[in-house]
Amino acid sequence: MLEGLATWFLNNYLGKYLENLDTDQLSISLLQGAVELENVPLRKDALRFIEPSIEVRTGVVGHIKLTIPVSRMRSEPWTLLLEKVSIVLGPQKFNQYDEEADDLVRLETKLAALDGIEGDWRAAQDGE
Repeated sequence: MLEGLATWFLNNYLGKYLENLDTDQLSISLLQGAVELENVPLRKDALRFIEPSIEVRTGVVGHIKLTIPVSRMRSEPWTLLLEKVSIVLGPQKFNQYDEEADDLVRLETKLAALDGIEGDWRAAQDGE
């Protein structure tokens, strides 16, 4: 059960940033609720949401540790620790540039920012 939850969590939250997220690499300590991965490469487009014109030339996350509070999974926070992150960035190659994809990334970034602002506003309204 814990392995399935950890796999779902990692794929949903880190899958768009990490390449070849292989669940066979998972090291799980069931009693402690610790899930660990090592030397996971970053995707070339992992940081495109920051700036569409850059790409990851090479990148690796040396150690990923997900801690799940086994006895209180729904009430306690889960922690995700990324260590030994190494990234080499460069400009996107001109022949690989896709203006429509670039516009889509910029639109998604703006919509995410608006969602955050709206969430803060709603929280303030509910607090009054």
